[in-house]
Amino acid sequence: MTDSPSKRTTVRKRRYESLDDPSPSKIRWIASLVAAPAVLSILWPALLLVVGYSAWQQWGSHYVAHKYFSVQSEQIGVTPPPEYVRTDIVEAVYRDAAMDKLSLMDSQACAKVASAFAGHPWVKRVVGVRKLAGGHLDVRLDYRRPVAMVHVISRHPEHNGAGFFAVDGEGVLLPPSDFSRAETEQYLHIVVPGAYPTGGVGASFGDARVHSAAMLAYLLQPYRDQLRISSIGVHGDLRQNPVVQLEIANAEGGRWFWGSPPGTEAQSEPPAMMKLQQLVAGAPVGSDLRQIQLAPVATSPAVDTTLNR
Repeated sequence: MTDSPSKRTTVRKRRYESLDDPSPSKIRWIASLVAAPAVLSILWPALLLVVGYSAWQQWGSHYVAHKYFSVQSEQIGVTPPPEYVRTDIVEAVYRDAAMDKLSLMDSQACAKVASAFAGHPWVKRVVGVRKLAGGHLDVRLDYRRPVAMVHVISRHPEHNGAGFFAVDGEGVLLPPSDFSRAETEQYLHIVVPGAYPTGGVGASFGDARVHSAAMLAYLLQPYRDQLRISSIGVHGDLRQNPVVQLEIANAEGGRWFWGSPPGTEAQSEPPAMMKLQQLVAGAPVGSDLRQIQLAPVATSPAVDTTLNR
């Protein structure tokens, strides 16, 4: 049985009408096809930009900063150290502070370098740090100066007998490896019964008697040969006098009673510079330098009246 012409015409008409029917679902579908490429053309670059920026912040910037702007030990210049400093301070600080991981691009680079050098035992003070052209750093340092050797009895089985520890005028322990046994004779000896350091190198010795003697050693060291003084010891019992009382001695065993450390004198006690002037003027062996007259004494040209440490 065949369809009539009129029926076929009706079916064909319905198909064309269905194609032309602008229903909402079809409009949305067609619109999504048209708009999708445009949205993706904006979304993908933005996404790549965000991902790339995050990756740079996490890995890329650190790589570039380390490769091209890292601090190199050979580019660090310091104030020339005195001859008694045998340690390579730059190499020691660079290694111990892991400065190879520090970037010159770091806004705190100078502060971190200053902090690293301030921790070295030979450095008394970091005067300043400057960045120079070509990735160089200029570090200005104020060094500690040894003034005395503290006589101790070793507490380590591998080092029997007596030994010496070098200290500066503040009683700070200096690197013992920088001094030979023969060089200990070039400094005043501090002889305090039972003295032994409680801190490490670069820290205070840890004994008030040693600190007081170191203050006096700082004052006397420049006149050691002139006055033929060899050692500084303590006098009396700290339980009876809270201020350490000191005495000085020469190689022949002659002694002078010094009294309080410089700057801590009792009200009736002469100041340190007046005692020193009496020594230079020839105070007899056995003298109590606290008993000298407080009348003005002419300053000897051989005495430097400054007490800068």
